[in-house]
Amino acid sequence: MVAVHALSVIARRADGGPVCSTIVAASVNTNPVVIRRLMRDLERASLVASVTGRAGGFKLGRHAGRITLADIYKAVEDESIFRMHKTDPKHKCPIGAAIIKLVAEPLRGAEQALERALAGTTLDDIASQIN
Repeated sequence: MVAVHALSVIARRADGGPVCSTIVAASVNTNPVVIRRLMRDLERASLVASVTGRAGGFKLGRHAGRITLADIYKAVEDESIFRMHKTDPKHKCPIGAAIIKLVAEPLRGAEQALERALAGTTLDDIASQIN
């Protein structure tokens, strides 16, 4: 949600110029350092581009109509809806031996459904509805 908020601030910039992290942070009600860390993830996904210099900040990496909520989600969230084990479960335990295999398919289906739902909304859809 913070990423969508931050990108909406940038998308609503009337002249399309860069927006500094301080302005984005003020809108999100957080520290500019938090925003700069977030922007690194978004920049890796080519959703924003950083502009250096006194009037620098962040610009969208492409038109807001071509950035979906799925793109944003993939850029900033963990790979899966549920966190999996950090270490392999104990295989001598019947539950540990079966749990990952048993939940893999339903989780994959949930992730695909979430991605399809998010892909149907663009950043422009969101930002254009803000008064």
